[in-house]
Amino acid sequence: MKKLVITGYRGNELGIFDSKHPGITIIKTALEDRLRLYVEEGLEWVLISGQQGVEIWAAEVVLSLKREGLPVKLSITPPFADFTARLKPEKQAEFQQLRIEADFYQPLTSGGYQGPWQFQERDKFLVRNSEGTLLVYDDEQPASPKFFLKLVQDYKEGQPTYFIEQLTSYDLNETAEQLKWKEGESYGY
Repeated sequence: MKKLVITGYRGNELGIFDSKHPGITIIKTALEDRLRLYVEEGLEWVLISGQQGVEIWAAEVVLSLKREGLPVKLSITPPFADFTARLKPEKQAEFQQLRIEADFYQPLTSGGYQGPWQFQERDKFLVRNSEGTLLVYDDEQPASPKFFLKLVQDYKEGQPTYFIEQLTSYDLNETAEQLKWKEGESYGY
């Protein structure tokens, strides 16, 4: 697998409203563990749309791995050009920094929001241009990623080699336990 989409929950869907929330460390650690394995197996590109939450945290992990010298690239394809217009200024600045550091950046459509079809087309584009998806999502805690999961499951029916991995609450709890043991700290879980 050379190209992988990473997506999942938005921060607010996880009750994360602060960049210092301990859950972010857990999610980023779980993503980093998976990405290191995938890069060893030949992963070259991580594709995201730039959505706040899991996608931004994944981008930060990719850029950190790149700084370590791992051969992985970041592609950001938002659904429309002014995708971050409604974000708080500090979130806009964070996104702009990721955009600068990304290896590829191209909005799917020009201009602003025109309708929900832009998000659907974004998702289809990401799936068509990848060989797999890593989704931080638990079926027992439904939220917006359920639509992306349905899309990749349907896509896999026609493309049986398409790879899908879900990081569930079980996986994240396991990562939290490993962090507690490794660092001897409580992360609130």
